[in-house]
Amino acid sequence: MKNSTHYLFSLGFTNLYGMLIVEEMFSSWIIMVLSTITSLFSLVPNIIDRYVNVQYENEGVLLTRNRHPLTHSPWTVFYFLPFLYLGQKSNVTILEVVIILFTISWLSHLLIDSLNPGGLPLGKRSVFSNHPVKHYKFHWTLPRNTKRIRIARIPFNDPRVNKNLGYLGLFIFSLNCARMFLSLFWSY
Repeated sequence: MKNSTHYLFSLGFTNLYGMLIVEEMFSSWIIMVLSTITSLFSLVPNIIDRYVNVQYENEGVLLTRNRHPLTHSPWTVFYFLPFLYLGQKSNVTILEVVIILFTISWLSHLLIDSLNPGGLPLGKRSVFSNHPVKHYKFHWTLPRNTKRIRIARIPFNDPRVNKNLGYLGLFIFSLNCARMFLSLFWSY
């Protein structure tokens, strides 16, 4: 999917979290600013893959793979567990909220990528193996029998899907904005 689709979809989901869960702890304006900034984190997997560009040889032909299992795998959510633990121990609720917003934006990127034909790689063995990422070769080629999470087989560059997912994120964002502005006028 396009980077703009990833950002807008993440913007909608981080705002949805702010609107439903965190609204009572902070001002709506703070949540709006935090979700707008942390939604940029949904672009990190694509940025890493763009600048790493792993090259491998397949039947004598040099190919470039733009997807890492270390950035586009559901197991990457475990990267955030130490940060969530530290955020909870620091007694600073804003830090914990920011870490959760980063996690939600990363998950929204993975959710959109699971709609593609490539899906999200899990590894050669079953989903609950002891070392899910261990079974990749050194140069990150995906074996043919790799297990994947795939919700649909929508092409990467389908303009209708990109537009509709972007509109969905903007719709959720606009609902939060409308609720925030209406609460200014009818707060009594």
